[in-house]
Order: sequence, then C-alpha cells, then structure tokens
Amino acid sequence: MSNTFEEKMSSPKRFGQCAYTAEEQQAVHNALRQKLGPEFISTRLAGGGQKVCYIEGHRVISLANEMFGYNGWSHSISQQNVDFVDLVNGRFYVGVSAFVKVQLKDGAFHEDVGYGVSEGLKSKALSLEKARKEAVTDGMKRALKCFGNVLGNCILDKAYLQAINKIPKQPLPALDPAQTKRSESEPTVEKARFCSLVREAKLGSAITPLERRDGNLRESYYETHTPDAQDVQSEGEGARQALVDTASSSDPKEVRKQRQQQLQLKFRKEMEAKRLEQKEAVDTKAEDVELLFGEGDDPELWNFTLNGTEESDGPCGAFGPSTPNSHKMQTRSKTPQRTTVKEHEQRQEQQQHSHSTGHLGINQDGRPHQARAETSSPYRAGQFMKKRRLDT
Repeated sequence: MSNTFEEKMSSPKRFGQCAYTAEEQQAVHNALRQKLGPEFISTRLAGGGQKVCYIEGHRVISLANEMFGYNGWSHSISQQNVDFVDLVNGRFYVGVSAFVKVQLKDGAFHEDVGYGVSEGLKSKALSLEKARKEAVTDGMKRALKCFGNVLGNCILDKAYLQAINKIPKQPLPALDPAQTKRSESEPTVEKARFCSLVREAKLGSAITPLERRDGNLRESYYETHTPDAQDVQSEGEGARQALVDTASSSDPKEVRKQRQQQLQLKFRKEMEAKRLEQKEAVDTKAEDVELLFGEGDDPELWNFTLNGTEESDGPCGAFGPSTPNSHKMQTRSKTPQRTTVKEHEQRQEQQQHSHSTGHLGINQDGRPHQARAETSSPYRAGQFMKKRRLDT
C-alpha cells in the first residue's frame, strides 16, 4: 500500500491535474483583478468612423504567460468553420468562425467563439489563411478575458475606457542591445538543467539503501511464508489484470486498442470454427459415399449378359446381339392389299380343312390354335371394329 502511494506521488502528473498551492492561487487571483493601463490598450477605426479599443494578440499571450506561467496554461481549437467564400470582381471575401478553449494546469478552462474576415485579396489561399488565423486569435482573446480584468475583461467597461483615455501613455523604454538574444545557446538554462539532473541523481542514491532494506525484508518474509505455485500464478494474473484495467480506464486509446484486439481474436476463432465444420462435413460426405458404393468397383457386379443376347464364339469373346430361336418376327401392313386368285384358293382350302378338323389348326411352331370363321384383310377387320363400336 505504501509503495503504491509512493509511486503515485513520484509519478509526474498530467496537465490539468496539477493543483495550485494556496499562496500561488491567492497571488494569481490578486493579479487577475487588476485593470490594464493605457500602454496595453490599442485603438482602431471601425464602421461609421468610431474608435474601438482592443488588446493585441501578442500582448494577451505575454500577460497570460506572466499570470499563469509559460507551462501553466494552454489553448486548443475545438471547431473551425468556413462560413462563406465569395468572389467579386476577381477579389475574395472570406468569413471563418472558430471555437477556442483555454485551460489552466489545475483543470479550470473557458471556451469562446472567435470570428475572422478577409476582404479584397486576390489570392484565395491568402484570404483563407488570414481569416482562419484571425478567428483563432479572436477566440483565444475572448476566452482569456473570462479569467479576469488583466486579460482584457476591463475593456468592456465604458466608464473605464473613458477614464483610461484621459491618462497619457508612458513612452516605451529604449531597447537595450544587451537584453536581446544574439546567440543560439542559453548558458543560464543549461546551468539550471545540469543542477536539476545532479539533484535527481543524489536523491536516487539516497533512496537506494532504503529499497535494499525493503528487499531484504521481503526476502525474509518469502522464506518463512513460501506460497504455492498456483497462488503465485493467480497473484501474477490478478496484478496483470489490475494493471490492464488501470491503463485502460485512464487512456481511451488503450481501450480502443484492446477492444480491437478482442474483436480480431473473436473473428479468428469464428473463422477457425467454420473451417473445422466445413472439413468435418466433407469428411462425413466422403464416408457416406464409401459406405454406399464401397471402396472400389466390384468386377462381379458387372459380370452379366444383356437380356436377349448370347455369347459369341468370336475370337475376341465379345457379346453380340442375336434373335432367340423361339421367336419369329411377323410384320403386318395396315394398308389394304389385293389378293391373287391363287392365294384366295389356298385360303379357302385352309378354311375347309379347319372346318373339317373341328375348327382347330396347327401353327407353324406345332401348337394348335382356333381358326377364325372368316378370313378378312386388316382393312375389313378395322371396318368391323368401327361398326361394332357404333352399335354399342
């Protein structure tokens, strides 16, 4: 518990989480309540010939650095919109709005809107550049003036402006060449940085014996209380999970990164499961086919003769089509044909012979059959059948 507290105290704090001390806060509060002198206020002509008082951007930045420190405040652009871009007679007229946020190191912030206009320039790029920069500067000044009078809030007081205009401005002091920067190096900054590094090294060497003593105490404790392997593993996993949870809860980028990794792992598992299912389905189908048809073709299944065929005695031993011995093909023509006198006499003799033998005849194959009482052509038989159908 004490180690965690020491780590929190020793770890550097993020911007917006550094609290002011009571003395520093009171000093900043008193400085912000002061009103600006005439040296910080500038005037310009507005529409209708009126004079407008304002503070230049570089003066506001200098005042903010003196009030809060160069690393005690920051500004950011929340949103910027180009409202219009008009071209009139070859010249561009541009209007841009910007929302600017100013935040202090303790987390306090103000946000306001600024507007920038560019009129009459022939270059579209220069017009957009001027309008965008002017909008950001205006938004920053409007956000800073919310902190106090010294940052420009006093300019909105008309009584103050009337009184300040009566006070003469002091002449600017002459520029001292010795106070200007003439070289790239800065000896005072390098010396201060070296001193801070030496101080940190001394503090590290002083803390080392304490850490060694704590380490010896831990070793003696673990010698007397030896944990099981499962306990060590569970403690390690719990600590790792706690670190992941603290990192994820503090940084949104880590949260998104972990979420993406989880989704990628889930997708890979799903694809692997689908691939295994498809492979199992193919294997089961192959097994069903093998069970149905067997592993290979059985030659005995194909060892049969076709119906109505006989084995030929040819040299190749191939099968050839042939007509069975007990079958004789008979063809009849349905068209009426004339019979000759000789055929007619033969038919009459056959009829008489059939009557004498009791209407029984013998076929060509030796089997008896009942002779018909009347011999007629197929045409007459067809006519008889038609008449019979009409009668019924």
